[in-house]
Amino acid sequence: MDRNKIWILASAIVMIGILALGWFVGVNPLLQTKASTDEQKSSVEAQNTATELAIAKLKGDFESIDELRTELAGLRESIPADGQLPAFLTQLDTLASESATKVTALTVSEAIEYTAPATSVVAPPVDEATDGATEGEAPAEPDAAAVVPEAPETPTVITDTRITSDNFVAIPITVTVQGDRNGARLFLDKLQHGERLFMAIQVAIAPKDDELGQFETTVNGYIYALLENTGE
Repeated sequence: MDRNKIWILASAIVMIGILALGWFVGVNPLLQTKASTDEQKSSVEAQNTATELAIAKLKGDFESIDELRTELAGLRESIPADGQLPAFLTQLDTLASESATKVTALTVSEAIEYTAPATSVVAPPVDEATDGATEGEAPAEPDAAAVVPEAPETPTVITDTRITSDNFVAIPITVTVQGDRNGARLFLDKLQHGERLFMAIQVAIAPKDDELGQFETTVNGYIYALLENTGE
């Protein structure tokens, strides 16, 4: 190889080295910086979009604030900040009048602190293979095509960590009304769909021996109170 070819080869190697060095020292850092800038720009744009959506929602909520206040007032009537027993007694008298019945007895028991509901259920027992066989007879062979019933699914219980035993109570109520059967049913329906939330857990209807067509209906259940947060 002559001297000129050696110089040309050496020059080419040097030029390649200079280009590579320029790439790693100059161009590549700039490209990385641009990529980082683009990523930050995308992140900022996403944050701005989320902020704009939040502002739009707040604006919409503020425009309907009167409706929200009305809804809150209705909820507060359903579950007030205290027992408000006089108001509930007035409601009972009104419901009795509207259903042509008469309140004859009322018992209000001590409030019960809230506890989170249990999520477990007990599956129904499965009949033994020998059920239905008479004494001395061999148990029938199980049907190969029989389908074993599935256990019921555990119901989903929705709770809120803001509802605790410190601010939520249930007040046991037992109320008895007198009237005909239709009136008793109407009273019970109005009681469970009235302004004050009432959960009936037991209902007993018995005829009055001394008054034909009249019944005494006793309802056991709960009303509720959600105490105000005092910040203490």
